[in-house]
Amino acid sequence: MIRPLEYCVNKQHIHDSVDTIDNRIVELLALRKTYIGKGKSFEDEQNEEQNIIRNLDSNYVLLAKRFHLPIEFIRSIFQEIENYINQDFIAKGYEQQ
Repeated sequence: MIRPLEYCVNKQHIHDSVDTIDNRIVELLALRKTYIGKGKSFEDEQNEEQNIIRNLDSNYVLLAKRFHLPIEFIRSIFQEIENYINQDFIAKGYEQQ
């Protein structure tokens, strides 16, 4: 459970909340990967794909500003996620052949 910060009265409360946050991050990353996989199964035109990439980039800027984090930090996190997912899809593509 993520305890509201104002109700964390000891280190264990903080630790438990951070563990829950970490678990949710991983859960959401796995879910994101599933959605991306489904999206890749649809046939898209090259032009549409470029628009999606541009929209993602502007979304990272908005996310960074919304949560008061450096834009490059957010961009690099999502780049690492994309690299991992793309490598996984490439590996699975080779396995299916």
